[in-house]
Amino acid sequence: MKKILSYVLLILIITSLSFTAFADFENPSIVDDAGYLMQSELADLSGKLDKVRNEYDFEVAIYTESELSSDTAEASADDIYDYSGYGAGENDDGIMLYICRDTREYHFTTHGKGREYFNKNGLIYLESKVLPYLEDDQYYKAFSVYIETADELLSMARDGKPYNEKNLSTKYIIAVVLTCLLAPLLIAYILMKKKLKKMKTAVENDYAANYVKPGSMNISVSRDLFLYSRITKTERPKESSGTHTSSSGRTHGGRGGSF
Repeated sequence: MKKILSYVLLILIITSLSFTAFADFENPSIVDDAGYLMQSELADLSGKLDKVRNEYDFEVAIYTESELSSDTAEASADDIYDYSGYGAGENDDGIMLYICRDTREYHFTTHGKGREYFNKNGLIYLESKVLPYLEDDQYYKAFSVYIETADELLSMARDGKPYNEKNLSTKYIIAVVLTCLLAPLLIAYILMKKKLKKMKTAVENDYAANYVKPGSMNISVSRDLFLYSRITKTERPKESSGTHTSSSGRTHGGRGGSF
């Protein structure tokens, strides 16, 4: 009897620990309502996503649907994230890749620390990795690359260095800029110098009258007529911080488009 009680107690402890490990994640890591994946691919990606989610205690999810559930892909991604209970920790930190099959639109929505870890430059980098495979309809590969790149960016954030294009050294950037500016000028100077050497007979002439044949032009009346003017004004676009407020009133970051 004691052995049976011990086994039951052990099972309860293991179950409790397992529940605690996944307590922050109320939803499956991937929902494929659009039907892009086979069951084996779905299981494989779910395992990879769960591993990343639990390693960083951070939501990394994928959600596909056949039709937009809101007015836009951005709104659909935000609403699914907010109202379906996605996110980790008290601030619901995370990122979700949303895809609509009918409109062929995608959107990365970020919330909480996700806005910092996947900042503007980070999302551009993530998009550059994933988008080529979406355009070729290689969804399993696109999702795999999304998970790998999210893992990479989260690792950088954990080390205190969220991805940023400015991480490139200042000296390298200056060298690239100077090379791009000076190289064309140097080439143009060399070519122009060679051409000028061949123009030894050219003499500068400051008067246009020397080019007019005497008696060939007779101007009797000279008038300046002002016809009309047109002024076109274009509103200067306002700079955006890359964040927006969803229908739930929460602040999201994100980036998206069509493929």
